[in-house]
Parts: sequence; structure tokens; C-alpha cells
Amino acid sequence: MILICVCTVSLCIGMTFHHYTQFGRDADFITSIENSLLDLRYTMRGVSAPKRRVGILAIDEESIKRFGSWPFSRRFYQKAFANLKKIGVSWIGFDAIFSEPQAATIRDLIPVLKDIRKTPSGVPKTEFNQFIAQLSQMNKVSPGDTEFAQGIQNFQNIVAGYFYFSSPLEVKESGREQNPFMGLANMEASEIVATILPEGKELKDYPIGMQAYGLVPNIDAIHQSTDHFAFFSNDADYDAIVRWVTLVRIIDGRLMPSLALKTAAEALERDILVIFDTQGIESIDLVSREDESDAISIPIDPYGQGRMLANYRGPGRTFPYFSLADAYTNSFSDKQREYLKDSVLLLGMTAIGINDQRPNPFDPAYDGVEVHTTAIDNIMSQDFMKRPKSIFRTELIVLLVIGLIFAPILIFSGALVSGVSAILFLGGYIYFDRYVWFHNGTWAYIGMPLIEISTMYVLVTIYKYIVEEREKRQVQGAFAHYLSPDVIGEVLENPDSLKLGGERKVLTVFFSDVRSFTTISESLTPEQLCIFMNDYFTPMTSIILREKGVLDKYIGDAIMAFWGAPIPIPNQADVAARSSIEMLFALDKLQADFKQRGFPHCDIGIGLNTGSMSVGNMGSDERFCYTVMGDAVNLGARLEGLTKDYGIKVLMSEFTVAAFQEKDHLFRELDDIRVKGKNEPVRVYDLMRPDFLENESKIKEFIETFNAGRLAYLNKQWEQSSAYFENCLKMKPEDKSSLLYRERLATYSREGVPENWDGVFTFTHK
Repeated sequence: MILICVCTVSLCIGMTFHHYTQFGRDADFITSIENSLLDLRYTMRGVSAPKRRVGILAIDEESIKRFGSWPFSRRFYQKAFANLKKIGVSWIGFDAIFSEPQAATIRDLIPVLKDIRKTPSGVPKTEFNQFIAQLSQMNKVSPGDTEFAQGIQNFQNIVAGYFYFSSPLEVKESGREQNPFMGLANMEASEIVATILPEGKELKDYPIGMQAYGLVPNIDAIHQSTDHFAFFSNDADYDAIVRWVTLVRIIDGRLMPSLALKTAAEALERDILVIFDTQGIESIDLVSREDESDAISIPIDPYGQGRMLANYRGPGRTFPYFSLADAYTNSFSDKQREYLKDSVLLLGMTAIGINDQRPNPFDPAYDGVEVHTTAIDNIMSQDFMKRPKSIFRTELIVLLVIGLIFAPILIFSGALVSGVSAILFLGGYIYFDRYVWFHNGTWAYIGMPLIEISTMYVLVTIYKYIVEEREKRQVQGAFAHYLSPDVIGEVLENPDSLKLGGERKVLTVFFSDVRSFTTISESLTPEQLCIFMNDYFTPMTSIILREKGVLDKYIGDAIMAFWGAPIPIPNQADVAARSSIEMLFALDKLQADFKQRGFPHCDIGIGLNTGSMSVGNMGSDERFCYTVMGDAVNLGARLEGLTKDYGIKVLMSEFTVAAFQEKDHLFRELDDIRVKGKNEPVRVYDLMRPDFLENESKIKEFIETFNAGRLAYLNKQWEQSSAYFENCLKMKPEDKSSLLYRERLATYSREGVPENWDGVFTFTHK
């Protein structure tokens, strides 16, 4: 189910991406990521030298210093253009507009005033009238504009720039609402781009995004001095970077070229041909004027808007700059003259305060004129960066393959395998993009696979977290009745431990049993017996779990538990012994409560043994339980049953005593015995309560006396042994173990010692 869900999510991501990007929707999140990654790839590629002789004719600080404050007189352009023509510059494009006539200056009046001859009687009337006529003419067209236009006309190969309004608001703010396309008619019909439209379609039928709402033209003098016009407007992306260069625009029902497209076409001596389909622009070609079969196809955006992806060469000043002042004075170096020959220049303002700066992937302060220069260089060298429509299909396939491959990996693998797989794929994808797609001028989206894998990883992780937390809560709820919280935590951290099968470990097993349970059960109703046993089991179980023991099972009135698994406990024998004593104190409180409630008296016996046993999940594939098995377990059960024979509470084996790490336990060596079903003898010990006698010193005296009696007993020193046990009975008259030895000694004195007697007592009952 989760595999289907993840694949469905992957498909939805892929389809959404495909829908938004293929049809040019405003996918800000996707666009911002992919644009940033495109910029990063440019910078990683590094600076690429221009491939054609394209440069900037800069109106820079030096020009303003030489010609005066901005705007300086346009008369200076004439000489600058003449010098550039002599050097061999082929074309000049204007990334600037001269939309207002330039007023005549005092400097323009000086030549006129010099022509007026002054006499004592003043200025002759005819000459004065001539002076007034000249001033009137200057008011209409200044000498600066006249010389500027003459310079353009003399150079011939100049593309005059203008800009358009891309929204009705811009038209309104410009005050040109009455005649927004004023000046368009002055542009030569040859500037209208040749188009091929589908049958029944007109340019006005195409989307608003391809239409202009008005324009700002140059003055009439410029219109009359050149045959070439183009707009230099460009729409930047949301982050102000111009990544797409607009090549054509529909202006008042006419398809007009951009400065970059027009200048490049004229420099290459080609005509522009734009082919439309029903949705927008299908292709833009530059067709040779000599051979119509020879055409340069310019890759445009896949949205049909007629935009070209700028293949930026580097930061600002990657293209050479030539000062207008140097052009005016003809003071270029030999190296500059060599570059200028047959070159294409764009006139633009670069001086601080009048320049148009925009960021590009390499440079946050990039002169806007270099955007057009970049586009011209791309077109003339046919070194394009493109994003074809076919790339969408490839990207969608990649996204779907990611979903189909990584969904199972993320679901069925651990975090390490999933992370390494994702990193390897993304690394390979980035490598492939860099050396196959991007290296060959194709922009493919690489951010979406990262987004998809990240989204899938987050979703699967969240799902796993929710499911695993639910399963952990279920396990905790189920095992809380059997294991301590620490043990449950260990099981949850290592779930593989809960599998069918076992392993051999040295553990300490615990058995306890209620004395005279049959009599107790006969004296209580079933409901009362249930309450009685629950009240007994609750504190006993609580002690086991608190001390990190495992409650194996309840066997009627008996409790089986063990220490040392699944969490290793170095001092497991000490913990088991301490827990047994705690149960005896808990039993004291329980007995008082039972007496007050009218329940029968309750007493218990406890058996402890430490040894090698098999621990794990025992049972069938359908149902199993975590338990222990083995001979050491059986011995522990036998020891619990023998507590009644010795009249003690806790009987433990020599193996448990040998495993003690703590020195504060009070115990006495009780006997050497053979339990039923075993031939090997085992030494057993009585774990004594701290309140066995009045104080600890008397308990230790009692233990020493009892042990001395045991030693004399094993050496067949019956009288000495009897004396020791008699002393024990004086200290503890009801001590059944001392009474047991007194009876044995009396029997041996009366009947003699059995043949082959080794001091080991063999029990014939459990």
C-alpha cells in the first residue's frame, strides 16, 4: 500500500512539474530553484571568451568628462561615427533612445553670431532677419540633432533603438494613452519581421504576453536618417536577472525585432523569418539573402513567446568596451583597432549614474547593454543555450523512473542505503547534465529530481515514524506486563531479537510459589481467589520489572522470571537475590492487608539458580513466547520446591552464590543435595533476611555456628555437629534447617551411616 502511495505521489509531482513548466505557468517555486541551479552551472563552467567581434561603444565617465555634463550635445556623435567607419566597424546598434529633441545651446549660436558684421550704425536689417530665421530653425531642429542625424546617415549601418510598454499601467504613467503607438508609422516597413501564420490567425489573436501596449520612438531626425529600427526592451525574471532575451514583439499588429536580433541579422546579411503555430511562435530563423535554403535556426523558449536563452560569457567587461571619447578623438590602440575592424558595436550608457545595471549569474552589477551584446554574440556564433520542448518528456521520464526505483528503496531499505542511493543518483544525474546536456547547450531541470527524492524521503520517513511509533506503543503495551521499561527499550532498539529461536546465555532464573495454595483456593470463592492472586502478583511483578527482570510467566500460583536477557546485567545474581529479599518484605505488608480483609495467610518459597540456559522465542511460527529452557532452569524450579523441606524462604544454588559480585548478602551453606531427576550433587544456600535475628552481628554468629555444625557433620563428627546445631536452635528455636540436621544426626547415631555415605542428601520428590 505504501509503495503505491509513494509512486502515486511521485507521479503527481512529475505531472504537476510537467504541466507547469511545459505550458509556461507561474511556477515560482520550481522556477526559482531551477534558475538558481542554471546560474550555478554558468559559474561552475567559468568565463567563456566571446566568439565574434562584438563590443560596447560606451558613453562612460571619460566621455562625459570630454563632452560636458550629461546629456551632452549630440553633435559629437557625428565625428565619432565617422572615425569608427574609417576603422572598419560594420554595424552599430543603439541601446539608447533619443526621444526628445535637443535644445540649441550657446555653443550652437557662436557660428551664427560670427557671421553678423557689426557697423557703427548697428546690424543691417537683412542680416538681422537672417539671424532670426536661423534661430527659429534651431528651435525646431538643433544643430546637435542635425549633425547627429547626419552622422547616422553617413555611417548607414546603424540600428536605432526604442522601447515598448509591456502593460497598460506603463502607458498610463507615460501620458501616451491617446496615441500609444505614435512614431511606429515612421519606421520603415522593412523593419516588420516576415511571418508565417496558420490559416485564419492574425497576430492580434496571440496571447497578451506577446503583445506590446505602446512604444516610445526616437525623434523624426533619426527616423529620417536610418532604415533600421529595433526595440531594446527586455523582461527580467523575478530576481531581476535577464535570462531570456525577447527577440520579437507584436506591436500594434506588427511583428517587430529586438535590437539583438535585428543587429545580428543585418551583420550576417540575413532576413528574419518567424513561423507561428496555433499557440505561439514555433521557430525564428535567419535566412540568407543569397540562398533561401541557408538558414540559421535560433532556439527559442518552449512556451512560444519568441525568447532566446542567454548564454552568458562571464561577468561585466567580458566583452571589450570602447569609449565614445576615444572614438571622437580616434585615439584607439592598435590592438583595439584590430578588434574593431568588421566588428559590431552597441552604443550604451555605462557611466555611473546614467548606466542601466542588472545582475547576471556572474556579476551583481552587469551593464544592461552587455545583455544585448551577449545575445548578438550567441546568434552570430550560433553558440546557443536552449531549452527545447523535447526536454520535458525526458524530465518527466526521469521523475517517473525515480518514483518507481526509489520508492521500494526508501520503503524497504534503511536510512543509510536510502541516503547513499539518493546521493549516487543525484551525483550521476548532475554529472550527466554537466557533460552531456549543459556542455552541449541544453538546459535541463535538475532541481526537480532532488525535490522529488526529498519529498519521497520525507513522506516515507514520516510514514515509517508514525507506523513504527504505533508499533512501538503496541509492543510497549504488550510487553509492559512482562518486561521493565529498560528491557522494552532494548527490544525496540533491536527488534531482530524477537524472532523464533534462542541462544545460550548464562542467566539467573527465579521461581516462587505460594505455600498451601490448594487450601487457600478451597477457602475462597472463585471471585475472591482472583482478587487474592491479583493482589499478590501485583507487588511481586512490580519488583521484578523494576529490577530489570523479565517476567516469563505465571504458572497457576507460581511466578517464573529471569535476569540477564535480553539486556545483559553483569550483577544479575545480586539483582535476583536483592529482588527476592524485597519480595519477602512486600509479602509482610501483603499478609497484614490480607489478615485485615479476612483472607487466608499467604507465604511463599523462592528458588534461585544461575547457569547456562537457552533464551529466546520458543513456540511456533504462529505463536511464541520469550522464555528460558535448560537443565539450569529445571534446577531452579526444584530448589523452589525444597524450601518447604528446609523451612526457609529463599533457596539458591552454589552457582548463584559463585556469581555474586556484592559482599553484603547474608546466606548460609545449607546442604549438599541431589534433586529429583539429577545425579550430580549441588550445594545449596539459604538467602537470609536482614531481620532474621535481632541484628546483623547475631546473624553472622548464627551463620558461623551453622557452618561449623555443617563441617562437623560432613566429617562424621556427630556429637560436635549436634552441639553446634543445638546452639543454633538456642539462637533461633524455630529454625527448621537446624531441626532437620538434629533429626539426621539422631538417626545416624541410632542406625549408623549408610554405606558409601558422601554427605549428599538425595530428594525423591520435587
